[in-house]
Amino acid sequence: MGGDGGSIPGRIDLVRTSGYTFVRNLGGMGYSPNTQMKAADEHLTSAQIRDLRWSTCSLSQEPLSRPIMACRVGLLYNKESVIKYILAKKPLVSMQHTKNLKDFKEVKFQVDPDSRRFVCPITRTEFCAANRGVLVWKCGCCVSEKAFKELMKSQTSQGEASCPNCNAPFVYNPQAFDLQSTTLDPMSHDMVMLVPDHSEEGYLRAKLMKKGKGSR
Repeated sequence: MGGDGGSIPGRIDLVRTSGYTFVRNLGGMGYSPNTQMKAADEHLTSAQIRDLRWSTCSLSQEPLSRPIMACRVGLLYNKESVIKYILAKKPLVSMQHTKNLKDFKEVKFQVDPDSRRFVCPITRTEFCAANRGVLVWKCGCCVSEKAFKELMKSQTSQGEASCPNCNAPFVYNPQAFDLQSTTLDPMSHDMVMLVPDHSEEGYLRAKLMKKGKGSR
C-alpha cells in the first residue's frame, strides 16, 4: 500500500462487482490476480457452468433471448442488455475486456423447433458443455467444434478459409481450439470458442486485456 515496497492498488482491485467475488487472488490456473467471477458459480462444476452459460445472458443473468451476441472471450449476451450497458457508460469489472459494440458479434444461432435449444446447423446436435460451439466472427455462424474440426482437417495452418456453414471467407487457425495456448493471439484469427469455463475465461480475459493495453 505504498512505503513498504508494495504496489498501490488500482480501482479494479478495490471494487467488488455486485454478484461477483474475488477468487484465486494470486493468479494461476488461467486467472490474472484479483479476477472476479460470479460467486454462485464458484460452487458449480466446469460442465455445469458451461451448460448454464448456454442459456443465460452473462451480463444481465436473464435467460438468453434472440438476438444474441458474443464477445471475444466466448460469453453470450442478450443484445438488448449489451446495448443498455454501452449506453449507460458505467463500466463493470466483468466487462473490462470490451469497449464498444465492435467488441461483440451477433450470433446466427439455429434453434431446434421442438426443444427451442441452440443446435449446430450441420450436425443438428444441441450445444452444451459436451458439445462446444465455434463462432466464426466474420459471418456470425456457429458450428459444433466436432463438425468444425472434421470439415477443416485438411487445413493444418493459419490462413483464409470458408465458413463450414455459409462459405463466407474467414481467417482459420487450428490453434484456436486450444483456449490456453501461450502463443496464440486471440485477435489474429476469426474463431471464437463459445461458452468457456472459468479457467478458460480467465486466461482469455488476461490475454485480451494485455492486447488492449499494448495497442494504446
